[in-house]
Amino acid sequence: MTKSLKIVNSVFGDASGGRWNAMMNMSNALESKGHKLIVVASQDNKKLDHYGRKIEYFSNSGFYDFWSAYKIKRWLDKERPDVILAHSGRAVCLFKNAMLFGGKEIPVIAINHSHNVKRTVRADGFIHITPHVAECVAEASCKKGIDLSKKPQAVISNLVYLPEQKPIFSSSLKNPPVLGIMTRLVDYKGTHLLIDAVALLKQKGCDVRLLIAGEGEEKNILMEQTSRLGLKDQIEFLGWIGGDAKIKFYQDIDIAVVPTMNDTQPLAILDAFSWGKPVVASDHISVQQIIRDGENGLMAKCGDSESLAEKIYFLIENPNKFKKYAETAFSEVIDEYQFSKIAEKLNKFLLSI
Repeated sequence: MTKSLKIVNSVFGDASGGRWNAMMNMSNALESKGHKLIVVASQDNKKLDHYGRKIEYFSNSGFYDFWSAYKIKRWLDKERPDVILAHSGRAVCLFKNAMLFGGKEIPVIAINHSHNVKRTVRADGFIHITPHVAECVAEASCKKGIDLSKKPQAVISNLVYLPEQKPIFSSSLKNPPVLGIMTRLVDYKGTHLLIDAVALLKQKGCDVRLLIAGEGEEKNILMEQTSRLGLKDQIEFLGWIGGDAKIKFYQDIDIAVVPTMNDTQPLAILDAFSWGKPVVASDHISVQQIIRDGENGLMAKCGDSESLAEKIYFLIENPNKFKKYAETAFSEVIDEYQFSKIAEKLNKFLLSI
């Protein structure tokens, strides 16, 4: 019989965006293996979706709030977990500082969701969501004289849920072809580059539709850009979508576009893969962890709308590639990224500590 662990899964500081969903997905994965999960977060995350979970909240003023660390220590003495998963540098620091008050030493495992990892190298082990994150941790540890060889580590991706029905792969596109982007509407996600690319395609005589799913501080600016370029008839802002609206989004689009300029592991790519959609993305280092250009998708130069337009045009004009990329990417989701595969990897790693 597999041993059942009591696991604290935590994030302190702002966890809006993919970090929160990744933590919740990890909780689901570990519970599927019979472990007991306690989700812990800071007060500023109360506004986020709890997904029906009970969450323990701790207020804190920063990385070195020792009063908060003391309260956490007293709570740990009561709960007595086997392991702590920390999805932020602040969580690593507060839990490690809690251990300074004595008592049972509980391993703290860091999961970095950014490339700024220096605050997490105090952790007792690491789950790296990409190989590049592992490289960042190794470099930061070396600078601080920390020997990583004595700390358990594993590269385990964020997971993706498969749709209920297997995608139907087709080399035919809608007329006009429909592009889709699902993202937070903030500058570094590159939605403005995609709008510019749609304008460039139009100049080339290639009309497309673009569906933009998401909300964010740049929404009004993006809508003004759309109007200024005369693209209001081609571009539709859907707002935040989920449930049936998300299913319809992926049924409606032909190509998913992810022009990110700063990310760690763009979950939008894995999501599109799972729905059987070919992806055109930037060549940011985070994208390079998932896409192999010309094999399971296409990459354009990061921050370059002309390059993005060229890659989209190539895919539209080469329907045989269109189908091939989608099929290859979906098979990789089945082999590497789907819920059951990641759950098994997480389970194996944590039981080895």
